Order: sequence, then C-alpha cells, then structure tokens
Amino acid sequence: MRIHERSSQMPNIKKCVLASPVGFQPLPKMNERMPTSDLPAAMRLVDALWSSNFTPQSLVRMMGSSRGKSSVKKALRGRIPHLNDQSTDLLSDYLYHITVAPASGEYAMNSLLEPYASAQGAGVFAREHIGEGEIAKAIRQNLHRSPLKSILTCFGDHDWMRSGHEASARAEMESISSMGIRSNFNIVSNAGHHLYLDNEPELTRLILEG
Repeated sequence: MRIHERSSQMPNIKKCVLASPVGFQPLPKMNERMPTSDLPAAMRLVDALWSSNFTPQSLVRMMGSSRGKSSVKKALRGRIPHLNDQSTDLLSDYLYHITVAPASGEYAMNSLLEPYASAQGAGVFAREHIGEGEIAKAIRQNLHRSPLKSILTCFGDHDWMRSGHEASARAEMESISSMGIRSNFNIVSNAGHHLYLDNEPELTRLILEG
C-alpha cells in the first residue's frame, strides 16, 4: 500500500479510509514460525494450496453451477444472517457470478498476503507491512506535495483482523496526528471484517465525521 504515492498522484484525494486493513502487524520472525512439517494435516493442506495459488474462487468453479450457487448462498447466510431473503438471493447471485468469472485479481492475494503459524497461533500477514511507523514515515517524506488531510482506520468489534493489528494501528494514527494530519481510529460495533455490510450506517457516519 502506498497512501502517500496515491494521494500525490491524484490531487483530489484528501481523505483515506482504511476499513479493516491488513498489514499493521509485521511478519513473525523466522525463529518464531512453525516449520511446515510440524503443522497439523489440515494446515499443511492449506499451506500447499496457498503456495500453489489455489484460491477459494477456484473451489467454487470446480463445484459447478448448482452446488456452487448453493454453497455461496449458504456461506452468505452464515456470514450476514440479518439480510432478508430477497437481499440474500440478489447478493448471492451477484457473488456467485463474479466468483466464477475468469480469474484475475484473485491471484494478487498470494502476492500480497502470506499465512504463518507459530506457537502463539496462526494468522495471515501482509508480505510488506505498513505498521511500525511506515505510513507516518512515508507521509512525512512527501508532506510537501501530498493533499492528504485525514486518515480514518476502522476495525469491527469482532473483526478477526483486529487482535493482531489494533495496537500498531493506534500507534500509527497517533504518529500521523503529530504531523497535522487528522487521523482517527475507531471500532465499529456489531461488525466483523466486512464493516460495510455488517454495520453500514455506523461506518458511513464515521467516514462523514472523520
């Protein structure tokens, strides 16, 4: 992610919203990572599939139309149970068709993210993290030509990304505030990773206020 580069290249961008972003937590050190041979069988399978660039979308394509559509709808109902039947049907149909379309951007996941396991647990990390002062440093270097006025970072209250990234994200926002750029960190209530679906009204309010 290159916030400062984007903002300087596109002078109309004055606000940046990071909704449940990955990357604030650095990759585990090599001596903290669990060797692949020590992983449970299921995690070894996931590691092998990830290394082969096998994506969740690939699995849906393999299921065929009937099973693929029902699987997408079932996953959607489990993830966003508050949607009514009509909204669920429309959204699941949309998600199914963009999922089974010819692969393109989905392959970027392997280039941007990397799963790791340690004695403390497993997680997905950005190959190039943006925490530990990286954003503040980049903005400081380009402050004279960047129109960026504010940065808003949000996580859901039960967001799986929150636990590993919250402390670093808060520290980063404080560093950015010291440069005169308005920066806020917020927790969106009743929301997981997909804030814009779980609690759209609250996220919208935070964006407008921030």
